[in-house]
Amino acid sequence: MTTPATSPARLFIPPIADSATERSIDVTDPRDIDYWTEALGVTETELRLAVAAVGSSVQDVRDHLGC
Repeated sequence: MTTPATSPARLFIPPIADSATERSIDVTDPRDIDYWTEALGVTETELRLAVAAVGSSVQDVRDHLGC
C-alpha cells in the first residue's frame, strides 16, 4: 500500500497572523496592510495617514477613521 503524496498535515497552511487580536498595525508589513485595509474598508494611503496621525493602536486608528 502506498501513502498519498500529500497528507492533511502537509496541506495545512497556518494563518499569516491573527490580526484581529493584534493591538497594533505595522505599516511596514505588507500582510498587515492587506489585512487592515480590507478589515477597515480603507485604502493603503488612508491607513498610512491614520497611523501617522494617531499611532499604530488598532483602536486609535478605528476611532480616527470612524470605524
